[in-house]
Amino acid sequence: MKTDKKNNQNLKNDFLKNSLFNLFSTIINRIGALIFTIILARVLMPEGYGAYSIVLSTAMVFYTFTDLGINQALLRYMSVALSREEKKANTYYRFLLKIKFVLTIVFSLLLLTFSYPISFYLFHNPGLFIPMIIASVYIFILSFDSFYQHLFYPIGRFKYVGIRETVFQTLRICLVLIFIGFSYYVSGVFISLIITSLALIAYSLYYTKKLAPIIYKKSDEEIDTKKVLKFVGYLTIASISSVFFSYIDSIMLGIFVSPEYVGYYRAAFGFILGIAGFFTFTNAALLPLFIKVNSSKKNHIINMSFKYLSIITIPSFFGLLVLGKYFIVLLYDYSYLPATLPMYFLLILIFPTVMVNLLLTFFSAEEKPEIFAKLIILSCFINIILNYILIKSFLPMSQLWATAGAAIATVISWLFYFFASLYFLKKEFNLSINFSSMIKPMIASMVMFGVLFYTLNFIKDMTPIIGAVEVIIGVIIYFVTLIIIKGVSISELNNFKILFKNSKFKIPFLYISE
Repeated sequence: MKTDKKNNQNLKNDFLKNSLFNLFSTIINRIGALIFTIILARVLMPEGYGAYSIVLSTAMVFYTFTDLGINQALLRYMSVALSREEKKANTYYRFLLKIKFVLTIVFSLLLLTFSYPISFYLFHNPGLFIPMIIASVYIFILSFDSFYQHLFYPIGRFKYVGIRETVFQTLRICLVLIFIGFSYYVSGVFISLIITSLALIAYSLYYTKKLAPIIYKKSDEEIDTKKVLKFVGYLTIASISSVFFSYIDSIMLGIFVSPEYVGYYRAAFGFILGIAGFFTFTNAALLPLFIKVNSSKKNHIINMSFKYLSIITIPSFFGLLVLGKYFIVLLYDYSYLPATLPMYFLLILIFPTVMVNLLLTFFSAEEKPEIFAKLIILSCFINIILNYILIKSFLPMSQLWATAGAAIATVISWLFYFFASLYFLKKEFNLSINFSSMIKPMIASMVMFGVLFYTLNFIKDMTPIIGAVEVIIGVIIYFVTLIIIKGVSISELNNFKILFKNSKFKIPFLYISE
């Protein structure tokens, strides 16, 4: 009994510690991505940024075929191997790497081959041709970079992910400034990304070999390759659909509207997903936890995660509803002010995207990729149909309203994805979400919204300082209200003391040696 209690406490400690390390990585990622995006948006301007977005979206479609769920399979089976049967780790690694290598070669060459017709005949923009060629090299390097990055999670050394993220963000920002300084613009962005990914591959190889040499130690252990391929097969379907789900709106907009309007849309979309990305920091730590705990505890973990994520996602929606347009101007410049229209619709995405990622982590841990494969296919189909209908319907009004049409289509698709995921959670595992945990965060958020909306009536000229004060006021009002109405307890906040009391916590990018 004492042993079980100790094991449960260790699991809780590991989860909280890894979540906080992953939070630091996420913060570094979001701040770095924000700086990177601001640099590109301001230097390239809406038309250039739109061209970059079109090339990147197209490249990411091909990039997805270099993965086809292999990275997720690596994370899943390496977690199992390193926790239960270490000798099989190398067999899983070599098997998945072979598949990765073949796919990467094939689809990088395909993008290279089709760069000309895509640029000249699909988008009718010859200026995209050279960046598209360079992007084909980029997805080749990126494919292996992401593969080796995923090894850190099953190893359980999340602080190295933070170090890697710091290197990544610093290096790509410095390099892109150099290349843009030499007037290489869109092509220079992809060249800087190639160099950065090469450096990260070297980093990942060095530290994964140091931390878990068993992965690279040749083994004759056999694995159930059919089982792995079945898992990858469902993830393949999900991955293909997922990339269309993520980028089809930008590609379709690129066909119907001018590049600058794609730039407005991607600026708004990137901003919203950047905010949502902050709230997915627990997912990488949750997957190994779901694998280790028994079924009776999984519903509790899901509901507690849902509760805490509701506490931070719901006020984000209401806060950005009031202050979002000021953030767009502050981050991107007044030339991107039209991006506020699609942004208002895309704000709704924050909640469903974060919650869907939570549920997909659970489905992966349960080795049920077929669930989200089905969901993503159907959601993607809905997204494509709605994008075509709504973009074409709103286009006669203006190109800007066409971007709003794409935003509405994306929101509807994600909401369907979320509620369908809940249906399968109940059907397949007899687990359910307690939505009552949303009520008090909703009440506190509306109080915060009312105060912020009222105070804005007295502000004639919004400055960064005034904006920062508004944000601080909003945060204080929200959490004070939440505590008063008992939406969160002091004892729950005290859980974070475990991070400092029972673990040797160090900020990941300041600590590298064992």
